[in-house]
Amino acid sequence: MASAALVAMSCTKNFLEKNTNPEEATEEMMSWDGLSTGSAFSQMTRNVIPSYQIIGDEEYGSANYQVVQDLIGNLFAGYIGNINTGFNATNVYALTARDWYEAMFNDAYTRATGSWVELDNVRDEFPEEAALGDILKVAVMHRVTDTYGPVPYFQIGQGAVTMAYDSQEDIYRSFFTELDGAIETLTAFWQAQPGTKLLERYDNVFSGDVQKWIKFANTLRMRLAMRVVYADEALAMEQAAEALANPVGLMTAADDMAALHKPEAGAWEYPLYQIQYSFNDARIGATIETYMNGYNDPRRSSYFSPISGSEYHGVRNGISVTEAYLNATNLARINCTNNDDLLWMSPAEAWFLKAEYWLRSGDNAQARSCYEEGVRVSFTMCNASGVDSYLADNENTPGTFTDVVNAGNSYNTDLTDCTVAWEDGGDFETNFEKIITQKYIAIFPEGQEAWSEFRRTGYPHIIPYSINNSNGDIDTDQQVRRLNYPATEYRTNAANVSAGVSTLNGESSQAQGDNGGTRVWWDKNTRF
Repeated sequence: MASAALVAMSCTKNFLEKNTNPEEATEEMMSWDGLSTGSAFSQMTRNVIPSYQIIGDEEYGSANYQVVQDLIGNLFAGYIGNINTGFNATNVYALTARDWYEAMFNDAYTRATGSWVELDNVRDEFPEEAALGDILKVAVMHRVTDTYGPVPYFQIGQGAVTMAYDSQEDIYRSFFTELDGAIETLTAFWQAQPGTKLLERYDNVFSGDVQKWIKFANTLRMRLAMRVVYADEALAMEQAAEALANPVGLMTAADDMAALHKPEAGAWEYPLYQIQYSFNDARIGATIETYMNGYNDPRRSSYFSPISGSEYHGVRNGISVTEAYLNATNLARINCTNNDDLLWMSPAEAWFLKAEYWLRSGDNAQARSCYEEGVRVSFTMCNASGVDSYLADNENTPGTFTDVVNAGNSYNTDLTDCTVAWEDGGDFETNFEKIITQKYIAIFPEGQEAWSEFRRTGYPHIIPYSINNSNGDIDTDQQVRRLNYPATEYRTNAANVSAGVSTLNGESSQAQGDNGGTRVWWDKNTRF
């Protein structure tokens, strides 16, 4: 018995050491140098828009970006044109490719919200890090609700096996509350410790610069405020005024750009490079080409690369794609490299948001000043010259689209008579179209935001599909308004998704059920 006791003592003396995986971080290790919060924060930044990453043995990145971003926002906004013949169904509103219309929904919940829960759980100990998590959660989830409408939101982090769907109006009101709290926390921190950085070694967006995170949060708040202006104008103007009143302000200069940067070490892919040059699935879109060619826009050489010659030709979506498009040598690609940063938000957007706010407030002088500054910042970011002549141009308009591969797919109606130059005596809608059109050009290639703005405002005039196989669900002129809920939700969360569809119909101005023709809550512009 004595011998057994000695053996037991010798076995248990180093029990933790002998039964701990030497390659796995312990709970104590995770507390060192902010590793626990830093890891969760870093994971969230990598999934605001899908970026290249290795998780275990799984590679995640460009292919996921393609189904979450490129085949939704970039396609619907006319930023890219599909040339992959295998995407013909998706390209004509036959929403049958499940990996495509489910990806935005599934990825947000599996790759981003869990990391937010980790930050939320240490809110009392690390309030500033939790505030950064709140900003990122809104940045992720507004893309999801803008795509689908009502989604599960308020039960995130509560451990529910299946989650109820919340109304988009309630979600947006929560966005404003969460951003308000995060901005207040970070502003107080920045005012008290202006030189102190947060999670610098984990921050591949702003390198721990708290002031830039506040600017991003204020601009995000302004974006969402204008988003709801046709559904609740009072709420929109109130939230926009709150964003403008913050002492740190909005993003203003080129170096305020919000983007996930290529890491100093480790693997990286720029997804648009992979899609346009490696996958060879897309070229520039007909709509962005028509606007920029029509305006003789000096930013074209920054945005586009012609395959041959010096002209920029794009591809119309909603056509039957043939091998001729794949083999064409006169279609332009997006000008990028595999080392580029992944844009979240351009500082030019902030100026256009302010221009809209002042236009709606009746201050045309302020609106014009902000509008022109937005164009100037965009030119600076593109290293483009000639901005003064561009802003004074009151003659050039986009015109029509000529398909250089198959003339039968051309669009022979002038898109709009909108020029670049501000009209001091112009009515609201005339100058509003200018603001949104120039925003559309300046935020390229962030197509998710461009598609949302098209649905909200009707601008710019995106070339309609020539083939519409939606069985009447989607109006060709109004174009796709949202995506269907994932089939997996119907299999595993049937009662909640059914209730979500009822909520969607109840807050929609064009209720058609779970299809691409139903407008989400904020999509209430009666002009369009």
